[in-house]
Amino acid sequence: MATLKQAYQARQEHDDALAEAGAHAVGVEPGEAYGHKGFVIIAYVEPGKGARLPKSVHIGKEKTEVPVVVEKAERFHPEDLDT
Repeated sequence: MATLKQAYQARQEHDDALAEAGAHAVGVEPGEAYGHKGFVIIAYVEPGKGARLPKSVHIGKEKTEVPVVVEKAERFHPEDLDT
């Protein structure tokens, strides 16, 4: 079970690797909605795109496990905003 601080640390340490594995956005959320205790990393991938994301990442000396939850979502395009 990861605390909020641990989940943010894990996101910061692993966001480049998650992006290389197919995530276009990475965040941290409470894990309860996803069946996990504590906090999780949410990795957003484009629908129909292949992604090879890990089920979890580890941080710290204690190797705290932080679950990675994959969500399908279109990539944000600022030019689509009405201004």
